[in-house]
Amino acid sequence: MTTHEHAQQELVVRGVEDRRRPARGLSRLLVLVLAVFGLVLLSPSTVSLIRDPMSAPVLGSLNVVAGLLYLLLAVCVAHNGRRMRIIGWMTLATLLTGAVLFGLLTWTGTAMELSASVWADGGRKHLYLPLLLPLVAGVWMWFSDPRRIVVTAERMEGLGQSISGRRAERPRPGRRPGE
Repeated sequence: MTTHEHAQQELVVRGVEDRRRPARGLSRLLVLVLAVFGLVLLSPSTVSLIRDPMSAPVLGSLNVVAGLLYLLLAVCVAHNGRRMRIIGWMTLATLLTGAVLFGLLTWTGTAMELSASVWADGGRKHLYLPLLLPLVAGVWMWFSDPRRIVVTAERMEGLGQSISGRRAERPRPGRRPGE
């Protein structure tokens, strides 16, 4: 038997079972709010681009992109995988950059033609949701990161073991160390 055949026989592929519990409560509410907000932004912008594509194509396209980004963020928040988290963080960065940049440009009056944008004045027309939703989603993604949770649990377990180890090593009052 050659080494290649031997290596193929030793290779065992096992299925991976996801044992994490499904998301409940506030995370589902956050996903719902992000998805609804994305649809609220996407629908009118898409309709206006289809009906009158020459009126404000850049602004309409930016609003369509914002709606799609919020929908993508909803999917990323709902899915707890490593790759989706990376995409989620990039989406968050894009949404926050757009909200801050467009907000500053419209607050200072340097780009008044952007006043119909979703991100104009930091999202004032939409109750500042374009600025707040990515922040809330970012906090949620940070606190629900499985890697961070595992590292914290391992630290706590190690701390508990070291404390219990110290208690076992310390002699009790009134007894000699060998008893």
